[in-house]
Amino acid sequence: MNERTIRFPSFDGKEIEGFLASDGEKAGIIVVSEIWGITEFIKNVTRRLASLGYTVLAPNLYSRNSELFNERTISGVMRRFFSLPPEKRGDQNAISKLVEGLSEDEKKIYQELVVNRASTEDRMIGDLEASYSYLKGLGLQKFGGIGFCMGGGLIFQLSTMVPLDATVVYYGRNPRQIEDISKVRGPVLALYAGEDSAINQGIPDMVKAMIRYKKELEMKIYPGTYHAFATEGGQVYNEAAAKDAWERTVRFFTRVLG
Repeated sequence: MNERTIRFPSFDGKEIEGFLASDGEKAGIIVVSEIWGITEFIKNVTRRLASLGYTVLAPNLYSRNSELFNERTISGVMRRFFSLPPEKRGDQNAISKLVEGLSEDEKKIYQELVVNRASTEDRMIGDLEASYSYLKGLGLQKFGGIGFCMGGGLIFQLSTMVPLDATVVYYGRNPRQIEDISKVRGPVLALYAGEDSAINQGIPDMVKAMIRYKKELEMKIYPGTYHAFATEGGQVYNEAAAKDAWERTVRFFTRVLG
């Protein structure tokens, strides 16, 4: 298998990094990370897919400032935010107290990933479109995408913007405009944790849109599991669910992409 870090131009003329692994040219697949960025888990997902005969790219969506935005620094900030009880995450007093305890660099991360999340994701989508263009430039004929957590929502959004032949969403949010599901080209495999109310509240609207626009959907909810159950080494990793989800992912890509 050939694997390396590459650089390629994005929508704004700046170069971004990506982890590229290839062991064949059946199709190109984009892997979109969780909020933590390019972790060893994401690299391993990229390698596993490449071993099936695909050319696989995991773009670093924090390339523009990777010294500040990396797994360690992002984790330090976001885990504190996630430590707030769900009912407190909209409480401005609780949030203000949390932010007061952050360093100046940590406040920049908080601003980027919480306060300005929509504009940050707009930039990330631009980088994902550039990732698609990079793979297309290699002469590949079919394209897929897979994303986890934040990346699940991003790859779902991307599938409404570029012609992906196959899309795998691990516990990701719906596209911002549910009607954009009408623009999805290929089938979608959507995998969800049973105990994930923030994400799962969007499932009924997603299913209705898939039916309305006559799109192909395969879906599985894993009872008793939590958001990010597939992340190896994670706090809520569930081996049985992760194994089943991965087997479904492999079957799905093999069926659709070859």
